[in-house]
Amino acid sequence: MPTAVDACPGVLVLHQARDGHVARIRLPGGYVTARQWAALAALAREFGDGRLDVTARGNVQLRGLEQTAGARLADRAARAGLLPSGAHDRSRNITASPLSGLGARPPLRRLVRALDAAIVADPVLAELPGRFLFAVDDGTGGAALSRSDIGLRRTARQVEMIIAGRDAGVRLPAGAAVPAAVTAARAAVTRGVGARVTRIRDLADGGASVAAAVGGSLGTPVCADDGRLALGTGVIGGRAVLVTGAPLGRLTSAQLDLVGSLLRPAEVLRLAAAGRVVVPLAVPPPAALARLAGSRLLLSDDDRLAGVTACSGLACSRALADVRALARPLSGHPRTHWAACPRSCGRPADAEVVVATGPGSFLIAGQEAPPRPLLAGAS
Repeated sequence: MPTAVDACPGVLVLHQARDGHVARIRLPGGYVTARQWAALAALAREFGDGRLDVTARGNVQLRGLEQTAGARLADRAARAGLLPSGAHDRSRNITASPLSGLGARPPLRRLVRALDAAIVADPVLAELPGRFLFAVDDGTGGAALSRSDIGLRRTARQVEMIIAGRDAGVRLPAGAAVPAAVTAARAAVTRGVGARVTRIRDLADGGASVAAAVGGSLGTPVCADDGRLALGTGVIGGRAVLVTGAPLGRLTSAQLDLVGSLLRPAEVLRLAAAGRVVVPLAVPPPAALARLAGSRLLLSDDDRLAGVTACSGLACSRALADVRALARPLSGHPRTHWAACPRSCGRPADAEVVVATGPGSFLIAGQEAPPRPLLAGAS
């Protein structure tokens, strides 16, 4: 159920914006089958503006919905396997290392599915707020482990427990990882997450009691590479893979169809930070790139917007500037996130924030100088 401290949208609880209502559909692990991808594209066309926003957590948002669309959207999403539990609509926030299972990397899909099923099966966990985050990492990063509430870092023989982005000192066999994560999540709810605060780290004890619930204690902050993936094509473990990017985190209807057409049968797309989409390819890389020519998808780190992301801009009632129209590379700042207000929604972990202080005045986070006109630092 919604709480006073949780304004995150879902499928059943929509968020009102200037461009209509917004729905967020959770995709545990950022994994999307071909059938689900086609369903998402259809939902965007039928209920929204035809586009999908890829969020910082590998979920998707539909924009431009009518206020009355919630029930019909939920029914369609449930039939596509995108909403297994209405009560847990906003609780299923699970990120995962986007390249897991490719090459020599251990697969995480089974662990993610088991964790998602355990969340849905537990009525207490329906109280988890939309900002609460589970992360499942294969040791290569990309799962926002350092920013997670409850993390599972898989090694060759065991799984390490992370609480509030800190090592809890708990090492478990893989089969015990999901029950331990559920125990920790239930402890978080009991201690006020979802009622008084939205994150474990915001509890009065910083999460020490949650770590104790699984036999651990809060240790040092975890070190994980949660930066964006490099764009391009390659071969991993003998399989062709494309990493493409949604410009400013948004995919058009045509781009959705094109990406879906490239997916290898029986595989899944993996959505990752900064609008990255990992596509195990059904065709050789040269053929894929030929089909993507002219699509305006990001295909190389040399692309102009490869290091640039932005929030929803003027679609949000808090916006001070049209950042989606103004966002561009800045000299000396290789990765920037353009935010229309100080909340800086959707910022990737590896980006500097360029925050609007007026329609054409911006301040780079940490900068002590007065806000400067946009064009003074643009390239």
